[in-house]
Amino acid sequence: MYIDYEKIGKFLRFGKSFFYDLKVKQNLDYIKRNRKRVLGELRDKLPLNVVFYVYDESKWKSQSVYDWMEKDDRFDPLVIVTKNCAPEGNPNFQTVDDVKRCYEFFKSKGMNVEYGYDVTANFPYPSGSNEYFIPFEKFYPDIIIYSHPWYVYETQGPVVCSKFALTYYIPYFLPASEQWHEYGLRFHQYIYRHYVPTESVREYYSKNMPSIEHSFRVVGHPVLDSYKNNETAEKKYIIYAPHWTVCGDNLRFGTFKWSGEKVLELAKAHKELNWVFRPHPLLYNFAITSGFMRKQDIDQYYDEWKSFAEFSEGGDYIDLFKQSYAMITDCGSFLTEYFVTGNPVIHLISEHLEPNSTIKEIDKTYYMAYNTDDLIKYFHQVILDKGDYKKEERIKLLEKLGFKNSNSAEKIINDILSDVIS
Repeated sequence: MYIDYEKIGKFLRFGKSFFYDLKVKQNLDYIKRNRKRVLGELRDKLPLNVVFYVYDESKWKSQSVYDWMEKDDRFDPLVIVTKNCAPEGNPNFQTVDDVKRCYEFFKSKGMNVEYGYDVTANFPYPSGSNEYFIPFEKFYPDIIIYSHPWYVYETQGPVVCSKFALTYYIPYFLPASEQWHEYGLRFHQYIYRHYVPTESVREYYSKNMPSIEHSFRVVGHPVLDSYKNNETAEKKYIIYAPHWTVCGDNLRFGTFKWSGEKVLELAKAHKELNWVFRPHPLLYNFAITSGFMRKQDIDQYYDEWKSFAEFSEGGDYIDLFKQSYAMITDCGSFLTEYFVTGNPVIHLISEHLEPNSTIKEIDKTYYMAYNTDDLIKYFHQVILDKGDYKKEERIKLLEKLGFKNSNSAEKIINDILSDVIS
């Protein structure tokens, strides 16, 4: 019998952690029973119906896995575009137009894609109804691959879906910190397989979540597969990529408070550099909803960039990275992803950053700016004067970490098949 322990805890207004733990245990017991049965049902069942759960095209990082599956007759891949369930007022809140845009992104690439959210209803469903979200069971998946751990609706989440599918997780980001947000959610406990980029990340996750250490597999990351043959690209852009966590209780990678205006000032003074402005997709909304900036002020900031720089958003940015020769950023995931290009990075350092061991190594080959003086110094030295004296260090570390010739998709494919083929 299912008991909504979390609802009881909220109603009683005491013992929330106690009832939370009861809910998690109940869900884990349910998943365990289902998993054993589903594994048996999938034994030697080919082809496998694979669903990729997606609600934001800018965070689509599993293209190489999808491409491999599409060419392999042991798989039938399908992208399901849905909506997250973040409430209105939250910077992650999405509209129906966001869902449609995401769908068109995959459709334009000729990929197999369907809606997991009803965008055709002409009238609202009854209050509290879940009819907008299409239960994943209707797509008959054997495998579900998630890329987002936040704001996943219940009927599309790993607990409910454990009844009929194995659940896998390829994070849309490359881990940069050792903060609990990246590994300590109950979502992570519910997943059958969690793919991580390096052995050091696996060790850290296992140490802090020993009950699920069996779920971790080191495979690199699929997005790095896209950077093979990077040397052939023409280098012509410098990219500025600010993170969204500029204030509040979050990862706090963002340094926009001291770096945002200064980078814009440098860019306007050197328009000959062919700038690309690629802000994190959440920066605009979060700056407003958090009260960090007024709407008219951030509108003006974006408009100034758009007046002379290329504005980048959405999921297709790999070629842009390949065609660039430097980046200025405080985004955690890009620190590893851009590292594969071999190009220099001016890393804008937040005092709140708690980097993991991989990022600490990578940062030694970057130019770490703790303030505007550092930013200006490295901008002139590394970008204007082309004095990238750490280049050889980056190339050696790139070889050591094994990112240069990534084959993450192949490792993931082999891992999935090892579970279902006798």
